[in-house]
Amino acid sequence: MKIGDMTQPFVEQTGWREEKPSIGADRPHFQDMLLRQANRLHKEELDGLMRQIDEIGRELAKRCNWRLLMNYKERIRKFLEIVVKNSYQTKERQGFDQRGRVKIYKLISQIERRLTELAEEVMQQEADHLKILEKIGDIRGLLLNLYF
Repeated sequence: MKIGDMTQPFVEQTGWREEKPSIGADRPHFQDMLLRQANRLHKEELDGLMRQIDEIGRELAKRCNWRLLMNYKERIRKFLEIVVKNSYQTKERQGFDQRGRVKIYKLISQIERRLTELAEEVMQQEADHLKILEKIGDIRGLLLNLYF
C-alpha cells in the first residue's frame, strides 16, 4: 500500500496556508531609529553652539579683547568639527560645485578666512565696531547657511 509522496505538506497542496505578516514589519528598523536619534542629538548640540556663538559675538561687538576672540573662534571650530564629522548627511543637502567638489568645504574655507580677518582687526586694535560687527554678521550668516 502506497501512502503518497510526502515531499510537500498537505497545507501547501490545498492552498490553506495563511499569509502571516512578518514580525516587526510595521516597526522602523533599529538602524533608522539610531540614526534619527543621533541626528536629533547633533542638531541639539549645534543649536546650543549656535546660541553660544551668537552670545559671544554680541559680547565681542561690545568690547573687543583677545580672550573673547579666542573663545569665539573655539566655539566656531567646535561647530565646524561637528558639521564636518557628520558631513555625510550634509553633503546630500549641500550639493556640488562646478568641479564636483562639495560646497560645504567652500563655506568652511570662507568661515576660516573671515575668522582670520577678524583676528587681524582685533590684533591691530582697530576698534571700529562697524567692521567687527560686519565680520561677526558675515560669519554668522555663513554658519547659518552651512547649518540649514
